[in-house]
Amino acid sequence: MPIVSVSSDNSTAAVRESGQTAERLSIVVLPPMDSITLCAVGGEVDYLTADTLRRSLVGALPTAGAVVVIDLSQVTFFGVAGLRVLMDARSKCARSGRRLQLITGPRCVDRLLEVAGHAAVFDIVPSLAAVARATASEVARVSA
Repeated sequence: MPIVSVSSDNSTAAVRESGQTAERLSIVVLPPMDSITLCAVGGEVDYLTADTLRRSLVGALPTAGAVVVIDLSQVTFFGVAGLRVLMDARSKCARSGRRLQLITGPRCVDRLLEVAGHAAVFDIVPSLAAVARATASEVARVSA
């Protein structure tokens, strides 16, 4: 799986092979599995890296599953530019009939969502396992 990364000097974005770590931001988008598309984000999401995150999310949407999960549990800094990306992703998912869910955890992410009044707007889940369980139970309920 490719890792999209932004270098520490903020001048380049590069695609690296799996296993290498990004110096500033890493984004791994996995293809849909059981109707879930995972976008795992690590590092700093700020004014300088937010556009890379936006491009990754927008690029994944055409082939995304019914549920798009953005895992922010490895984020070390989360600024307002990152919040704008999440708001945009939520709108795009809603327009395409997909559900967006966030895995948070770091104080920097939870605090900004809270202060901005968006904690209640987003569907925040504790883990990817919780998403998979919920999706499996919805599929069983619909097919019954």
